[in-house]
Amino acid sequence: MNIEKIKMDLILNDDVDSPIDGVQEANTSHTLIDALFNSNTATLRNRVDDSCRKFFTSTDASTDLHIDDIRSKFMQFDAPAQGKSAEAYIDLLDSEVLPHCSHLASPRYLGHMTSPIPQFLPEIGRLVQTLNQNVVKMETSRGMAFLERQVIGMLHREIFRADRQFYEENLQATSSALGIFTSGGTLANICALWTALRLADTAQASESTKALSPDERPVIIGSELMHYSFDKGAQLLGAQLHKVPVNNLFQIDLDALNDAVEKYRQAGRKIVCLVAIAGTTDYGSIDAIAKICDIGKKIGAHVHVDAAWGGGLILSESNRHLLDGIAQADTVTIDGHKQLMLPLGCGMLFFRDPALSQLTMHHAPYAVRATSFDQGRFTLEGTRPATALYLHAALHIIGKNGYDDIFSKSMQRARYMAQTIETRPEFELIAAPVMNILTYRYIPEKYRNKKIDDLDNIQINRFNISLQKWQRQKGDSFVSRTFRAIGQYNNQGLTLLRAVLLNPLTTNDDIDFLLNDQLHIARLLESRIRDTPASHS
Repeated sequence: MNIEKIKMDLILNDDVDSPIDGVQEANTSHTLIDALFNSNTATLRNRVDDSCRKFFTSTDASTDLHIDDIRSKFMQFDAPAQGKSAEAYIDLLDSEVLPHCSHLASPRYLGHMTSPIPQFLPEIGRLVQTLNQNVVKMETSRGMAFLERQVIGMLHREIFRADRQFYEENLQATSSALGIFTSGGTLANICALWTALRLADTAQASESTKALSPDERPVIIGSELMHYSFDKGAQLLGAQLHKVPVNNLFQIDLDALNDAVEKYRQAGRKIVCLVAIAGTTDYGSIDAIAKICDIGKKIGAHVHVDAAWGGGLILSESNRHLLDGIAQADTVTIDGHKQLMLPLGCGMLFFRDPALSQLTMHHAPYAVRATSFDQGRFTLEGTRPATALYLHAALHIIGKNGYDDIFSKSMQRARYMAQTIETRPEFELIAAPVMNILTYRYIPEKYRNKKIDDLDNIQINRFNISLQKWQRQKGDSFVSRTFRAIGQYNNQGLTLLRAVLLNPLTTNDDIDFLLNDQLHIARLLESRIRDTPASHS
């Protein structure tokens, strides 16, 4: 019997539907295990490469299949009793799954904060998955644990600019950490709030704040544009979250912030954290970080900067001035899977003072020991993959100069789109881009060249919802939408189209295509509205 042939059939041959059928002569579990762990996967790898290549080179934003039709394809809930070949499984993916995924790499997909992945990173991903290091502890990661600390230190230095002696003493210190990796910005922000509460010595905090009455709970203050992770964090930790209005630049209103601070201080309430945003999800706007840090110092509050979106700019000498003041923050969140173009799951939290990492330390006798190098002592998560390798690779292969060029061109594209929108009477630019996000809306013909009132805005909102849904369903291009109160319209809530100019493959021609696609759809919508008889009650 040719065992090698059986192994290849098990993994690669789509004529074989069941591992059991393929090994009846051998009839041992050993053959299956051998096939799973020792087979030549070259053919499988080529198939996956072909699927990736086809997906990556697609220029449309998605298929035009309705979401309900896609959902109907995934109603089978019985797990397969018999296995099939890996090649047969790829056939299933190619026909049933991949055509219905969002084409995030499309240069005309400008809707969300996800970039195409540079081609070297999936290859690094093979290493991450094959090595399968668990960086919760030294025994399951060894050198990868030190690499994670090293790469955290590299970004820490770009954020806080401490001297060399500081990093020589703290980079690989046993008793503290300069920062942690998390699964994303949400968890990083929650860990920052947890740290702030512990620092405020609400150490009764961690156990008993939920038992406090609402007017006794510790207070977290930030703008109304805070990411929803802060709502989650405040609820989990038993704190009160106070949201302050923004100014006409969509930054936290400093007068309103000072008023809120004074209100809580006079009431004898403990303000444990002020939140500054470096890149709001709706506008890409950046709060006055240095001034918020000054207020925090004055009242003895922890200052956290949510730079999940904008934090990557610390690597860009041409653009890092936009983050002035960030070095004064106590903690900073950055998502590597946003501006740094890393695979999803690369959130990070940085501590200006590594002693902050000790406030939330936990140990376990069988795994994470108090006197070890185990990074899991400082993380809310336990088991974690070595996603730090993605950042380590990107910093070495792209480099700071490469990121500087990528960021600068991304912002140029955002400015080009904003300028194009401003030249078209059909569109209204709501927020000029500070970074590489902009918001705008379509104005139907009947509302142009007039003062738009509240009732008009209700109709314009409905129109823009229909426009965005039609564009999404059509699938040739894509922007997302949001709903926010806008000061220039007396804080009336407006439906806004939201473009994220992150993709380095997007060209000005792609931007023109997207806007023309919207104009074409809008004209069809307006025609339908004109042709629809008015209802009479």
